[in-house]
Amino acid sequence: MSKSQETYLKKQREKKRLQKKKEKMENKNLRRDQDKGGLEIDWDSAPENLTLSKEELDVRAETKQINTNK
Repeated sequence: MSKSQETYLKKQREKKRLQKKKEKMENKNLRRDQDKGGLEIDWDSAPENLTLSKEELDVRAETKQINTNK
């Protein structure tokens, strides 16, 4: 009498499951190691608020300068 196929199929399923788990971990590590692909904003050259008028920006700049000189 031969061995049942159930044992062989169980082993094959387990191999596939482990292989898939290994691939997922490798992909996870690759994504983690890659640079973060976000936008880099140069905050020094960006306007503070687009809704402020020119006079309001001037007043704000003057008050900042006065506060830093104290």
